[in-house]
Amino acid sequence: MAMYCDTCKSDEEHRRLSTEEKAWLRHRTGRKNVEDVWVCTRPGCRNLRTGFDKRPFAEHIRLP
Repeated sequence: MAMYCDTCKSDEEHRRLSTEEKAWLRHRTGRKNVEDVWVCTRPGCRNLRTGFDKRPFAEHIRLP
C-alpha cells in the first residue's frame, strides 16, 4: 500500500509487520497493540508508521 513516508519524504510502498517484527516493536516501545503499524519497503528505509499517523513515535523508529 502506498503511504507517505516521513523519512523518505515521499509516497512509498508499505507493508504490515511480520510476527517477529511485531514482537520486536512491542519490546522496543512497550505498546501492547502494534497491529496498526506499517513499515516502509523502500530499500534502506524500513521506517515505521501507523495507517493514520505518518510519525506516531517521538523519534523515528526503523526496523533492524
